[in-house]
Amino acid sequence: MMDRRYFLTTAGMGVAGAMGGNLLGADAPTPVEIDAGRVTGAFPHYWEKCVGSDRTMVAFREPWVHDLIRVRRDAGVEAVRCHGLFNDEMGVCTKDASGYRYNFLYVDQIYDRMLELGVRPFVELSFTPSPMASGNSKIFFYRGNVTPPARMEDWGELIRLFTDHVVKRYGIAEVGQWKFEVWNEPNINFWAGTQEEYFEMYRRSAIAIKSVDRRLQVGGPSTAALKWVPEFLKYCVAKDVPVDFVSTHVYPTDAQTPLFGKERAHKFEDVMPAGIRAVKQQVEASHKPNLPLWITEWAAQNPAFIADTTKRLTGVLEAMSYWTLSSVFEENGIPGRIFGQTFGMLDQWNIPRPSLHTFALMHRLGDQELASNDAPVMATRRADGSLAVLVWNLIPRDPAINPERVNYLSNEGACLMLDGPRRTFQFKFQGLNGRKSARVTYVDDKRGCAVPAWRAMGRPQYPTREQIQQLRAAGELQPAEALPIPQGNPAELTLELPPEGIALLEFDR
Repeated sequence: MMDRRYFLTTAGMGVAGAMGGNLLGADAPTPVEIDAGRVTGAFPHYWEKCVGSDRTMVAFREPWVHDLIRVRRDAGVEAVRCHGLFNDEMGVCTKDASGYRYNFLYVDQIYDRMLELGVRPFVELSFTPSPMASGNSKIFFYRGNVTPPARMEDWGELIRLFTDHVVKRYGIAEVGQWKFEVWNEPNINFWAGTQEEYFEMYRRSAIAIKSVDRRLQVGGPSTAALKWVPEFLKYCVAKDVPVDFVSTHVYPTDAQTPLFGKERAHKFEDVMPAGIRAVKQQVEASHKPNLPLWITEWAAQNPAFIADTTKRLTGVLEAMSYWTLSSVFEENGIPGRIFGQTFGMLDQWNIPRPSLHTFALMHRLGDQELASNDAPVMATRRADGSLAVLVWNLIPRDPAINPERVNYLSNEGACLMLDGPRRTFQFKFQGLNGRKSARVTYVDDKRGCAVPAWRAMGRPQYPTREQIQQLRAAGELQPAEALPIPQGNPAELTLELPPEGIALLEFDR
């Protein structure tokens, strides 16, 4: 089967979407009506609960640590999910004449650092240590062994010892808040075994984890393209296997025939919402209908798509973990240039990308939702009574569109170059109570994006130190602009956004 990461790197992460029926003619303003005095419910920041990373070992890299510090500070992420916890380079399991030997020193150093920086590990249990493996099938540059263990009993003992170790080191009050996820994408080439063998691995892992403490949380099947969820839950019920959450993955570029049974069953921007809602229904139709659903991998780089997808899945998911926080990412080898990675909120040398700024602006939203019309906005109130409203101009991607018009996430994927109209938003605010101005912060293909500056330099493969400083500065958010508020109720404001751009409006108390 095709390596899914290879597919994403070569095909690219599309940078288009739609506003779910709100797209009007290019010349017609989009009406946005918000009642600042009416709260409709809670607004959980479910997208902040976790973020993805390359394999666990890269946590020793200084650039990765700087990226994590930035993502934690700006985007408020709470946990980090990494591949390869048991890769040979981690030294967790070796074998000599006397049997297996276990060593959690590197695990301790990495987890200690994560916790010091204010994030928790989201523990992905992968891959098989070579001394324990039934074969030599390996994946990616870092050679993670994807064959099943030769003896599942040995795997279960490794999981028990590892779990016992982290509970003793960090305490059940802390580790009880972690998630333990068994493997990564066992339905594609991350797993050389069968579905039955994965289910047995999950069973052994869950039993081992719960043997340490029943309060610990374990889940799966961590599949690509939303697969195996009904079969997995049926197995857990039939075998009385513990499961505390369901996890799976989806990308907007996933082939639609396997997802929906029909090619082009949905518009590009509808793939994730439609697929995830279908999986949610599968969970609710099972004998464990109340299990929370985690999407532990998804990705896009354009701000409008990120915002629109996040809004449309609010209330459906427990959490959605963006892939990835950093361009310290080596699945397909050592990067050879800047702006050459599909994934990452920051580029090489810690240069921020528009995706980071998008999550940073969403982090500044409040925790209460305000009443609004069906528009491309997230309107919120913060605990201190101030208001924050995110708005976006998402351009639809017609499946029949000439792909040359779409800037896929390839060599210059941190920048947005999609054809489409600028859009004017006509706001009508009720209940602003005499507020006289708002602050507006933009993210688009020029504001909060370093790629134009890099192009102006001649696209250097190896920027000088001076150029790196210039690119870091060019990639930062521009200062917020003051927007006067006309008096009246409703107060009317007008805002214009380029294709795929977003803006955050902030109103003091």
